[in-house]
Amino acid sequence: MADFHSDFTGTIAVITGGASGIGRAVAVEFHRAGAGVVIVDRDEAKSHATALELGDATVAVADVSSEGDCHHAAAAAISASAASHRPVRWLINCAASFLSAAEKATGRDWDISLGVNVKGSALMAGAIVPLIRSAGGGAIVNTASISGWIAQPNRWTYNATKGAILAMTRCQALDLAVDNIRVNSVSPGTIWTPELDRMTNGDRARWEPVFGPQHMLNRTGEPAEVATAIAFLCSSAASFITGEDLRVDGGYLARGQDRAAGEINYTSR
Repeated sequence: MADFHSDFTGTIAVITGGASGIGRAVAVEFHRAGAGVVIVDRDEAKSHATALELGDATVAVADVSSEGDCHHAAAAAISASAASHRPVRWLINCAASFLSAAEKATGRDWDISLGVNVKGSALMAGAIVPLIRSAGGGAIVNTASISGWIAQPNRWTYNATKGAILAMTRCQALDLAVDNIRVNSVSPGTIWTPELDRMTNGDRARWEPVFGPQHMLNRTGEPAEVATAIAFLCSSAASFITGEDLRVDGGYLARGQDRAAGEINYTSR
């Protein structure tokens, strides 16, 4: 594992969706690297369980699609900063709605998808950026997806929001560069999260052979692998990187539709 202690010790990271999946892995990674952690999640029980495991994390129970809840999360971060004398320098937006619908998507479906994935990421930035600015700078990482780059069946809602996150990240990077705040995104491939576990009824042995070969590395990813990439983007090792998307996808997007070498004879004669 990379060692980011020199970058994160004595600072605070605010992590949405920090109670499970990629967000939880990010909370573990930043805590391991020496940062104070503010877990922002609507699942109170899982949030407190994660905080208990970490030992000294702050919990802000919040729905990021609510502007009031985002300001509540900011208030929790301010309190954590004051109590520990550590500045808030990092915001990682991992909270997500995985609702996928297409032609028959309802207005409520769109409200949920856009509300959590796009509006939630934007509102959290609006609430936390003043804290990062007052600390002299830092970084934001938004969670996009391979789904923001490609067409997938019956996924108008989810893919549209992830594409919007990619565009919003670039705009945020432009606007916040003057404040020494870098903004990037990550696009995970198929990561074995609790959400994927739920969708497959917990049968990884059956579904790994289906999802794995879609990636060049012939396997699905782990939340910790995305977390270390996010930590890199916040660290000084990425000091000249902003407005970019880091694809943590095992080669999914680069692979294309062709089969492995040997399955089709492309040799011209």
